[in-house]
Amino acid sequence: MRICVKLTGLLAFFLTVILFSGPLTSQTFADVISPKQQMKLDFTAEQIVCSEGLVKIIKASSGNASCVKPVTAEKLSQMGWAKKLTEQKIGEIKTKKVTKGEPAGTIKKIFTVKQLTPSKTAATSSSISGYAYIFDACAKAKVIRAPEIFVTSDSETKQVKLGSMIQPNSCYISSVIIKAADPESISAILLNQGGISEKISSLETQIADLKSQIKTAKQSLPKTDEIPNPETINNIISLKKELNDLQDQLRRYLLVLYVPPNVKVSEIDFPKSITGQPLTGMNTNLISVTESVVKPVSSNPDLMRFNVVFEACSGADSIRVPLITISSDSDSVDIKLIDRIIPESCQVGIGKINAVDPQSIMTKISENSSVSLQISSLEKQVDELQIQLGEKRSSLRLLVSKQLDSSGEEAAVQLALDISDLRKELLETRAKLYGLMLGL
Repeated sequence: MRICVKLTGLLAFFLTVILFSGPLTSQTFADVISPKQQMKLDFTAEQIVCSEGLVKIIKASSGNASCVKPVTAEKLSQMGWAKKLTEQKIGEIKTKKVTKGEPAGTIKKIFTVKQLTPSKTAATSSSISGYAYIFDACAKAKVIRAPEIFVTSDSETKQVKLGSMIQPNSCYISSVIIKAADPESISAILLNQGGISEKISSLETQIADLKSQIKTAKQSLPKTDEIPNPETINNIISLKKELNDLQDQLRRYLLVLYVPPNVKVSEIDFPKSITGQPLTGMNTNLISVTESVVKPVSSNPDLMRFNVVFEACSGADSIRVPLITISSDSDSVDIKLIDRIIPESCQVGIGKINAVDPQSIMTKISENSSVSLQISSLEKQVDELQIQLGEKRSSLRLLVSKQLDSSGEEAAVQLALDISDLRKELLETRAKLYGLMLGL
């Protein structure tokens, strides 16, 4: 009996060594950065996003999250290494076990061009050269976000995320520089299976639905000095909290999706929210202040909780993620409005604040509202990079449609290098944008 116990312990130890001697994620899967990288962004265990085909488990001793294959999740839970699986997690594991994981698209080789001049990508061996591998990435029936390509040759392997999504039943021309002794050995596969894209689309649908519900609820608010129905205000506040949670979840997905392969998040200079002058041309007005049925927990018997309805109006410029500060004689809270305010328009906001005297309650543009300018700047950079990348891809498509001479091949290689640089910059800029919107 003692021998059996010892063997069981050794088996568990051996299993643990096999499971954790290398990365827990598999080359078969694509999409997001590793849990370790996500934790460097201060994501909690609950906020960690796993690549498609993998299951999130929580280590029992530390509370840290790991992404593992479904069968591994069950074993680690049975061993006691991971926390007990919930019914929802068990259902997720069963679903992933039966999913075949067929790629969401295909890769079609168009052309392979040898680099004619020495470059930083050229190998030291004279028998190995750098090649521009030009291909079409084609989606099947569903959209593919940040398509990820795995390229191999007899000398090198590369994992590349394309700069833009691929629309259903369409193709996206791109290229990668890779070393090879025999150019015929170069091949590529599309790693994405579509699960992350479907999750993001689902979140976008839920967000759109909540925005519609909030808009409808706000339309029922009185336009005069009449006191708003407290139930309506509480319903709007509840919907807004749910909406903010979903928006942050979507931004986390997009952030971890757009970090380029082989780039550590610590190497990305995420912009920080800065305190500065409030946005010019923007103003706020109180619409109503009504006492809430909920009483604040306080030793001061005169302290009350109030529902505040206000409007924030833009000037000549669009405002992104506007922040409004509600202050009183006892408290101060920042309210992040749902979406952008288009030029020369207003958006209604609702919040709660504690006060002794309701006459002391006022609203103003937050000093951190300058984050709107940073977001607008990054969005502009993303748009400009997309245009540049699109122009390079169009030039590449036109070039390879012809019979290439030596000068044409050299131009194709240069376009491939330009596309690679623009692609990386575009992905990083997108990651910075969503990091800023999350307030990292």
